[in-house]
Amino acid sequence: MRIEDLTSKEFELRVRGGAVVILPWGATEAHGVHLPLGTDSIQPQSVADALAERIGGLVAPLVPYAYHSSTKNMPGTIDVSFDTVRALAQDILEALVRNGSHKILVIAGHASSTHMTSIKLACHEITVKHDVRIMFLSDYDLLPELADREGLDPHDGHAGVMETSRVMAVRPELVAEHRPPGRYVSHGYEVLRNPETCFPLGVGGDPADANGELGSRANQFVVDRLVDMISTRWGI
Repeated sequence: MRIEDLTSKEFELRVRGGAVVILPWGATEAHGVHLPLGTDSIQPQSVADALAERIGGLVAPLVPYAYHSSTKNMPGTIDVSFDTVRALAQDILEALVRNGSHKILVIAGHASSTHMTSIKLACHEITVKHDVRIMFLSDYDLLPELADREGLDPHDGHAGVMETSRVMAVRPELVAEHRPPGRYVSHGYEVLRNPETCFPLGVGGDPADANGELGSRANQFVVDRLVDMISTRWGI
């Protein structure tokens, strides 16, 4: 159940009943020529909705903006600063806690290290300040096991086979048939003024073989793992 579909009273009763609140954190970012700008929002939203149904949880409104570096200057990428992400995450979590939420799961669809650090810092601040339980991860933290089982290229990444397949499973009409490959170009340890040169096509891997069946298996794998984690850690 999505929070925005509830009345104030309905929300209050669900939270008092101990419902886990799931906060999907997306992005608006270039993903090659074949995937929509909302790719990093489509995935965590889908996972959050499916997970909430499994555990009787509540899905908070998705946040569609993130911190970006290698795709920052590509058309369509709308980025916000590290400090903005951290402050927004902290404010949202603070509001959820004020409303009585004691178990919160934050799922990030965009998994760049800097972006993840900003949200993790906010989660840490809230857990230090309040007696609450917060779990934070990207759904891609859970997928290496499945990728290995499926025999995917270990270098498959941004807008590659796995990510393209996952979007195809949820919103196939948004995925283009022309899916050229791309790769990450290393510049060593140099800090670049134009980091998009590391990622000239905005694609890491060859998404030509992406398919909705793989995407469905991946999405289900993530949900199953999250159910196991929540059950083990929080007894739900």
